[in-house]
Amino acid sequence: MSSQQVASYRAVLRTPLAGRTFIAALVGRLSYGTVFLSLVLACTQATGSYATAGGAIALFGLAGSLLSPVRARLIDRHGVRRALPPMAVAYALLLTLLAALTWRPGTPGSLLWLVAGLTGAFAPPLGPIMRALWSDLLADGALLQRAYSVDTVAEELLYVAGPLIAGMLAGLAHPSLGVAASAGLVTVGSLALASSPAARSDARERSRQAEGADVSRPSTGVRPETGDIRSRAPPDSACPFW
Repeated sequence: MSSQQVASYRAVLRTPLAGRTFIAALVGRLSYGTVFLSLVLACTQATGSYATAGGAIALFGLAGSLLSPVRARLIDRHGVRRALPPMAVAYALLLTLLAALTWRPGTPGSLLWLVAGLTGAFAPPLGPIMRALWSDLLADGALLQRAYSVDTVAEELLYVAGPLIAGMLAGLAHPSLGVAASAGLVTVGSLALASSPAARSDARERSRQAEGADVSRPSTGVRPETGDIRSRAPPDSACPFW
């Protein structure tokens, strides 16, 4: 990597509000790195069945994927500051309930499936939100591409570190502790992201005024016709429901 590239990456993070907003998003997104393995281990220990644990994870992911357009519409309509905190708090509370249900053996698998599905339905889309905010924070096209690169690398690192953290918590304490830790991470990260000045809820209103009430291109990066959050990232950039 050349010194010029390193300097450009530093310039991305030194952009006003970028570092604070990015760190907040990473803290919340680390939750998605820890929750899957933690949930598998916790459900398996509570029920003694890998099939039950697999079903819980499947429902968690399915609900998150199917309802991602709905969550995106809520954020587009009400703004990050108004829509993200209640979504994240509901998700964290349901994760905490899952941690409690799996702390001791004997919880019916059907109840775990129900709560896991409900939990996935509220998973806040922190990754897409951050990618949309990058385009608001950085006007320079070259720096914006660097920002997307930093974001992608950081996300990959989270999915390496997350299972390691989950495994350590399961080995040293209890698998359910990893589920509870995931709830704490997403709460702290989401609330910090929503409180960042970069996530001002009036961004859409400013865009409407600047473009003559043209709401087809909201600054949050959400496509109104589908409710799908999309930043102005390259077409091949990953954009999962979280």
